[in-house]
Amino acid sequence: MSTIHKQLVTDEEGRPVGVLIPYEEWLRIEQQLGIATGANGSVQLQGYEGVIHLAEDPVAYQRRLRDEWA
Repeated sequence: MSTIHKQLVTDEEGRPVGVLIPYEEWLRIEQQLGIATGANGSVQLQGYEGVIHLAEDPVAYQRRLRDEWA
């Protein structure tokens, strides 16, 4: 395992609240963990396509529920 160049982020009272690491190191960590993200940091969802099989169209379901409110 290689060195991670981290910077600790603290609050006004000196308590740690976060960690900053260089982006290149973050990409390497994601690759090692098998996390695929896009350029904007969003998780790639194509691998989950077709996994959930719905009994009803989601838009029709939403409209039906909203009609119950009226």
